[in-house]
Amino acid sequence: MKNIVLIGMKACGKSTVGKLLAKKLEMKFIELDQEIEKTHLSEKNERLSFREIFKKHGADHFRFLEKKVLKTIVENNKEEQIILACGGGTPLNPENQELLKKLGKIIFLDADEKALLPRILKHGVPAFFPFPSDPEKSLKELLKKRKPVYEKIADKIISFKNESPEELVKKII
Repeated sequence: MKNIVLIGMKACGKSTVGKLLAKKLEMKFIELDQEIEKTHLSEKNERLSFREIFKKHGADHFRFLEKKVLKTIVENNKEEQIILACGGGTPLNPENQELLKKLGKIIFLDADEKALLPRILKHGVPAFFPFPSDPEKSLKELLKKRKPVYEKIADKIISFKNESPEELVKKII
């Protein structure tokens, strides 16, 4: 079986579904954001969450780190089968798109917008929202930009509203 790459908006369930899928298929699970945190720690000797890295060091630094980590994952996982959960913005970079395609089968978890917004806001308004005072407008704007990219690079699209992570795993399999 090929590697599986999960893409989609923040809070759509990539990590939760990815962990369950990895367990079921007996594959290694990798969460890109956690790998970015580890790399940041080793390079800057500063323990920050991926959100804090983005806020403190800016989008350009974060995206540079993201691409670097993604290249390492592609290089290091030629033999071992993995499930990779990407950050929501990862597929927006054309170089990242090529790396993701090299890595394996890309699955877009397309969560319903109405179900997605409360899940995103659970941890506060994200730093990358273009209109912090209007989260709904921000999400619409981001979806308008991101969804066509996700759809273009996906090998498979799983659209859902309120299905459980277990149900999504069954759909993927």
